[in-house]
Amino acid sequence: SALILFLTFSSLLGKIWLMLVILLRMAVVVLAGYPLYQDEQERFVCNTLQPGCSNVCYDLFSPVSHFRFWLIQTVSILLPYAAFNIYVLHQVATYIVRMHCLVQGCKGNKGLSSPQHLKKLCRSAIVNRLDCGANNLSVLNFSGAYTVHLCFRTLLEAAFATVQYFLFGFFVPERFSCYHSPCTSAVDCYISRPTEKSI
Repeated sequence: SALILFLTFSSLLGKIWLMLVILLRMAVVVLAGYPLYQDEQERFVCNTLQPGCSNVCYDLFSPVSHFRFWLIQTVSILLPYAAFNIYVLHQVATYIVRMHCLVQGCKGNKGLSSPQHLKKLCRSAIVNRLDCGANNLSVLNFSGAYTVHLCFRTLLEAAFATVQYFLFGFFVPERFSCYHSPCTSAVDCYISRPTEKSI
């Protein structure tokens, strides 16, 4: 009883913690990231008047929008959690239907004493372990599925951190040097608020 109470409580705390982490991440991305990066390209100033040079340099500096990248990251991190919840809901719904089938089969057929009849009726290995006359309930175990979902989330976080490192790095430089067509010579470009963006 204490173990079931602890698991329920810890599961509730885990769900609350996950929702707080998701909400905090979305708040940081939307409230801090969007205002900081919405005018990024206009404030990316290069010391050239060559047409198209500033756009090419900005594309080299930031191949993907930081803001969109973080939104895709946040949604992708939610996918394993959503898949886990769908799996749990499906298993619980199937379990309830099978238990109902077993109970109705036992109530309607008092003469059925053979376990093979109940197996044919409900086709469930989990439910067939229950005694029809007793109030025994087996607890579904989702620890394996939870571990798999947690590993997927961790791998996604690591993959996105690696992709961010290779696309942007973890620090925003004050100056970005670029030499690419249509620029006719080496061009220095300056990024707005590099310290704030690095933080």
